[in-house]
Amino acid sequence: MSSLRPMLRLPLRPTASTSRLASSSSLPAASPPASPRPLSHPVYASTPVPRPSTYPSRFPGAPAHTHVSHPAPLFASPPRAQWPAVLGQDVGDKNERLLAAVTGLAREDVRGLYRAGVVLKRVVNMTKKGKQPSWFALLVVGSPEKGLVGIGRGRGLNVQSAMDHGFHKAVLSMDHVDKFENRTLWGQGADLTHKLGATTVTLRARPPGFGLQVPHALHRLLSAAGIRDASATIEGSRNPVVVLKCAIQILHGGFGPPGLGSGTGRPGRREDKGAGMRSVQDIERERGRRGIDVGKRL
Repeated sequence: MSSLRPMLRLPLRPTASTSRLASSSSLPAASPPASPRPLSHPVYASTPVPRPSTYPSRFPGAPAHTHVSHPAPLFASPPRAQWPAVLGQDVGDKNERLLAAVTGLAREDVRGLYRAGVVLKRVVNMTKKGKQPSWFALLVVGSPEKGLVGIGRGRGLNVQSAMDHGFHKAVLSMDHVDKFENRTLWGQGADLTHKLGATTVTLRARPPGFGLQVPHALHRLLSAAGIRDASATIEGSRNPVVVLKCAIQILHGGFGPPGLGSGTGRPGRREDKGAGMRSVQDIERERGRRGIDVGKRL
């Protein structure tokens, strides 16, 4: 075998094609594109937000966070003289002045009334447009120092509007509650028993230091009225709406004498009857005999 020898590589002779390539590579390089001209004014005003020294950025060239509307807003607000009436006044302040004018209480008293929410739920009204959602709120409002208490039901598209509507109704329905020794009720047992629908509420006066040993719905009602010693039982339905309606009639002593209707030619509502007045049918059942109209009018 003949030994293998490495092949010698000789330099190539320049030809016409290689001379043309060399001449083309010797052309001057193209100039870089010109940078865009800066704007004479920024598109919008922005304020960079510096990072705290305790939390530095791991990327040195990262852009900084900016605030667009602070401190210079994009749109200048109109002068105060051109503000609409909705922005110029507080809706709560307007309702407070209205309640103070109607009830005769000072605005400070209206603002300091005791209020407690008993029921807050989402309800739906089915219409031809579909289910229209809203919020229902039942509030207890009162003044323990003055012995005033009332309940109100409110509806609204959101929770706050429902609570405000219920507070407005509750303040207008407040009435005085007579208290024994400014701490408890007058009477007990049959004297403070009332039935409304399927709910029967019985309230009882208690000695000093007994406290309020009542269901949670009645606890808020008695606390708003300033009653500190009492006990209560609920028979039948425990629906808090009906329970409060029944208990408020006991505390207020009843209103709307039976037989007079609503005063507009229509029969009165059942919840407006009250516990302080008894109808003719109630007296007939209690005596066990039918009453006779003797034709005497007082």
